[in-house]
Order: sequence, then structure tokens, then C-alpha cells
Amino acid sequence: MRAAFIGGALALLVAGCSAAATPPEPALVRVIMADDWASAPAVREVFDQFERDHGNVQVQVQAVPFSQIPELVASSQELDQPYDLAHWHAFAAAATGLAEPVDEQWEQAGLTYDEFLPGAIEDVMWLGRPYGVPLDTNALVLLADAGVLRQAGIEPADLATLDGFVAAAEAVATTGAAKWMMPVSTSSWQTYGWIRAFGGELVRVDPGTGVPAFTFDRPETVAALEFLVACIHEGYAPRPYGPDLAADSVQAFATGEVATHATGSWDLNVVARDPSREVEVTVLPLPQADPGRPLTVLGGSSLFVPRGAHQPDLAFDLMLRLIEDDVALRLAEEEGRLPARTRVFDAPLFADDPLLSAFVEQLPNARVMPLIAYPEVAQAFTEALNSALTGRETPAEAMAGLQRYAETWLASQPDP
Repeated sequence: MRAAFIGGALALLVAGCSAAATPPEPALVRVIMADDWASAPAVREVFDQFERDHGNVQVQVQAVPFSQIPELVASSQELDQPYDLAHWHAFAAAATGLAEPVDEQWEQAGLTYDEFLPGAIEDVMWLGRPYGVPLDTNALVLLADAGVLRQAGIEPADLATLDGFVAAAEAVATTGAAKWMMPVSTSSWQTYGWIRAFGGELVRVDPGTGVPAFTFDRPETVAALEFLVACIHEGYAPRPYGPDLAADSVQAFATGEVATHATGSWDLNVVARDPSREVEVTVLPLPQADPGRPLTVLGGSSLFVPRGAHQPDLAFDLMLRLIEDDVALRLAEEEGRLPARTRVFDAPLFADDPLLSAFVEQLPNARVMPLIAYPEVAQAFTEALNSALTGRETPAEAMAGLQRYAETWLASQPDP
């Protein structure tokens, strides 16, 4: 009996030692993030520190082009291999069934809506609930080479109105101060900024139901596209750059081929790093139909917990790390990504840098592009935009056809 007891005790001891010798599997937090963000030193350091602080946690990051994220999140859910944290636009992810609401997490973390910019809050809210946290903001503005404008006899203030912009383009062309006035892109985001500057809109969303009312064929929207097409036809702009040629667009500005470039603050660092010439950059609002009420589109992103995530609590904790003030400041300084929290703009970085300060002034005028909550119609807008800018259709024809498509699509949707 005593021998059996000793033998059993030894067996338990050996089993216990064996179990102790095998460390538990780490908790895996699967993250999908835009490739340029995932490679940023400030972001990588957050991931590394998060692993050290949590001991038995591994952050696994998949870096992909920003536009591919929603499709990959949806595919991972269909395969029952969901990501735990995703980087995109939380409101659009919620509208398409990809995101989990996080209102309880907001309350537990002590987050409040008024600590963020209004556009940043729009980027995470759907039907009155938050589905993520704002990561960064930006605004589509006009980078202008003041030296080139001066050669053409133009002052930056002359570009405040649409008529003034056209007159400046004529002066640049006449004097040869630059090859073109600006690049035109087939980017729906950039085009939406011009549409807002003209006083137009693409869709109105019922905040209670999420049901859209599409407005593609409104005169202001058509006029904005006619303006961009005219810039191409008059020789003020080269043939349109595709969204994947954004680097070529900013390069044209950095090398002096174009006098202005509509973009976000991330391109400031690109221009500063170009050794080919010194650019006298000034930051201006987009030319406006109503200069007293400048409008533009929000550039930026948010983080969300995908539906079915296995580690939602760790994912939200990691989100909070990524939006801490010191991280936001580094991202602004090193990557040109502007904070979402208003208090961060009190840092000396923004007061000391007049270019960043000029971007910050436009953030209250910037709003998200709500159309991305409806992917099929957003894709149809991109196709119609390409058709108009490349001359296959007039802007009026392209937008009228798109309006018909959108209304047919809406009629086929189930009641909310």
C-alpha cells in the first residue's frame, strides 16, 4: 500500500514537472493594418512593448494595402479565422457587418466623444454607437509652391476661390512657371474633397436607420467634376493619376512639374525628403465655392474589433496603446499623421510648424466620406469617376447613370 502511494506520488510529481516544463501557448492577437502604418517605427514599438507588458501575448500583424482590409476581414470571418484588431474606418465596417460595437469598452476606459475631433468621431460611429476608436485625422488641402506661384505673378491668397484658381492656372501656363497647375487623380477620396468644396454631396444617411439617399446627380457634384475635366482639357493638369500612382503625383509637385497638389499632410515629409530641389511649400484650403465656409474631406482612420474576434479585450487594450498622446505625437512628427484627440494639438510641435498648423486649421471643416459605408455603390462611383475624368462620358452623363444604378441598388436592399 505504502509502495503504491509512493509510486503514485512520484507519478504525479513527474507529471507536474513535465507540465511545468511546457510553457502555455501565448495568447495570439491577430492584427490587420495598412502596410505603411504597420512599418512605422512608433507603431512597431507599441506592439513590442505590448508583448513585453503582457508576458504571454503575441501580436501577429498582417500588413496590407489599406483598401484591401475590409475584403480580408470579411474573408477571415467566413473562414472562422477572424482578426482581433483591424485598421480601416470603423463606421463603414459596422455598416457592412464587419465590426463589433465597443460602447461598453469606451465607458470602462473613460473615453468621451468630446475629447476627439468631430470628424474622428464620425469615423467610428454607426447608428448612434461607437464601433472602434479614432486613430488619426487629416484633411485634404492644397499644397502650393509659393516660389512657382510668384514666378507666375500669383499670391497664394488668389487661390481661395474657384475663379481665382482658374486665373492662377492660366497665369502658370502662360508664364511657364510650371508644366501644369496641379495633378488630377481618379481617387474617389480626393474627388470627394473637391465635391465638398463646390458645396456638393454624394449621399445623405439617415442616422437612425442607416438608409442612404444618394445625390450623385446634384448640380454641385456635376460642376465639381466638370471643373476637374476642364483642368485636364485646358492643359492645366496632366492625364489623371490613378490612386495607385499617388507617389507620382507628389513627386510631380516636389520636382516643380506642378504648382499645387491636393493631398494630406503625409506628403509634407515626402516633399521635404526630395533632394532634387527646394520647394517653398505653403498650405491652403481647397478653392471654395464659398470661401467663408471652407469644406473638405477627412483623411484619417480608426481601429475596430472585427466580428467574432477571439481576443476582443486584448485588442481594445492594444487600441488604447496606439492612440496614446506620445504615440500620436510621434506619428505626426515622423509620418505626417495627425492626432484624433484635440488635446494633443496643444503640443509645441504644432505651434512651431506653420505647415502642420495650417492643416490643423482645416480639420474642423473635414468630414468623413459616408459613401464607403455602401461598398457596391462606392465602387460604382469610382468607375463613373474614371469614365468622366478620362472622357468616356461627360460628368453629367456619368453621374446620371450612377444615380440610376444607386437607386436600383437601394430598391433591392432589405428593409432595415
